[in-house]
Amino acid sequence: MSSHNHSRRTVLKGLLASGCALCFPRAIVAATDKLSKTQAQYQGQPKGEQKCANCRNFVPPNSCTVVEGSISPEGWCVLWSPKG
Repeated sequence: MSSHNHSRRTVLKGLLASGCALCFPRAIVAATDKLSKTQAQYQGQPKGEQKCANCRNFVPPNSCTVVEGSISPEGWCVLWSPKG
């Protein structure tokens, strides 16, 4: 393995830091492990009308397809995507 090879998690961290992951969250996360709450900038309260309960990634009662750990239906993260 050369020094130019990066793990998917390392690449994803860079994309999240630059904001690019917001453009392609489903494609990026599908190719990686779940993100930590810190990486996803998860918070336990909604951001306006955006909350986990109305996000396509939320799995009732308290899980998420892209963020690890227990997730509140009233929470929010940068990977929020409307159900539709």
